[in-house]
Amino acid sequence: MTPNIKRIVSVLCLLAASFAVALLPAGGYCENLRFVFMADSPVENIPPNPTPTDLINIPILNAIISQILALSPRPSFVVYGGDMAACGRLNGVYNFQAFKDVMAPLTNAGIQLYTVLGNRELLNPPDVTKFYLANQQVFQRVFHENPGNGPAGYEHLTYSFESPGGDAFFAVLDQYYLTGDVKNPNLTGSFDDTQLNWLAAQIARTKATHKFLFTHGPYYYVVDPAEEGGPPPGITYTYLWNMLDQNRFDVYFCGHMHLFSRKTIDSGIAPNPQLTPPVQWHNNVVQVICGTAGAPIVTDPPCVDPALWHVSQAADTYYFTVVDINGNRVKVTSYKGNTGAYRAFDTFTIPPNAAGPAVDSLLLN
Repeated sequence: MTPNIKRIVSVLCLLAASFAVALLPAGGYCENLRFVFMADSPVENIPPNPTPTDLINIPILNAIISQILALSPRPSFVVYGGDMAACGRLNGVYNFQAFKDVMAPLTNAGIQLYTVLGNRELLNPPDVTKFYLANQQVFQRVFHENPGNGPAGYEHLTYSFESPGGDAFFAVLDQYYLTGDVKNPNLTGSFDDTQLNWLAAQIARTKATHKFLFTHGPYYYVVDPAEEGGPPPGITYTYLWNMLDQNRFDVYFCGHMHLFSRKTIDSGIAPNPQLTPPVQWHNNVVQVICGTAGAPIVTDPPCVDPALWHVSQAADTYYFTVVDINGNRVKVTSYKGNTGAYRAFDTFTIPPNAAGPAVDSLLLN
């Protein structure tokens, strides 16, 4: 990121923070809203002569969809965090419409589907060492219901939207954005200046109290990213997190790692990599990795304390997360299961724009 762009982002971050405080709803917090986050549903092994649906773990997705439809109240929308199938295209056939069809029971029930582009969406086996621009373009066309308010060229990939009453702000970023085919791509991804400056401008305009960001991969890994085929996240993640921290985002949701983890990123956790001059986190943005709605579970040992980082990677266990915005509070409840009933196993609450940590109601068990 150039010094000029760094200055612009910094100024916009400060403006956004003051703007949000000045424009809190006159009557206080009044909105109630429920939504769901989940990610990653590719099959473990591609069968011989597969159809597009053979690349998606449909039994697990169907089980989670049934659980979502049984929620009361039903959520207003679902955000799917990427890696829908084992790849984006196979034998000349794209798999995006097949995924959309699997998710149709939700949309047919009036639950909006928002999608994040993952790394697998850009792959075309047998060559898995290349990302393809054509895949990105087809993804944009198939998921045209995603908002188109991102930067030019990023439509339906990078976007934002707000709750009906305007007190909750949601943004989606694309860490794999392509301008051409890429050989040996970085699976950890990065965030370009265009997206970071766009996000800063969006934050500066919103009046929302609650803010959420969705992307495919984490900033803080709980399993060595080298085990996942990528280097550690680069400096653009720190620039992004600095923006989230300054503007008191509630939660950063992601997948990519096929497990569940949740951690409040407080002042005791260092930026990695660090900025110059150095920064410190103050506002306790929570990172939630909800990374398998059918993908094979990561079995590599955690590189963090699994109790402090709330890591769950039980065999044959899959996850989805329900978020309830109730006026001035946000409650986040995660569920785990298989093809049968799912049960809540982790929940926490966030007070509005608070410097204190998220409050645990139920720990992993």
